[in-house]
Amino acid sequence: MNNEDVKKIVNDEIKKFVSDSLDKEVKKILSKSGSQTRSETITTIKNAMESVFKVLWQKKEFWKTDIR
Repeated sequence: MNNEDVKKIVNDEIKKFVSDSLDKEVKKILSKSGSQTRSETITTIKNAMESVFKVLWQKKEFWKTDIR
């Protein structure tokens, strides 16, 4: 067994884990209400929604003044 064989086996196992159980693991982690990952995810989503809202609000003001 050489280096390429080991790499192939590791890659196959990673692909199998991602396709089979990654969603289950993420769901399990996010379902815990006190987990750090959950709070980070919520913060990221909150910040993204605020950014989208700010950009849309600026566009609204731009179009409002441009139409007049």
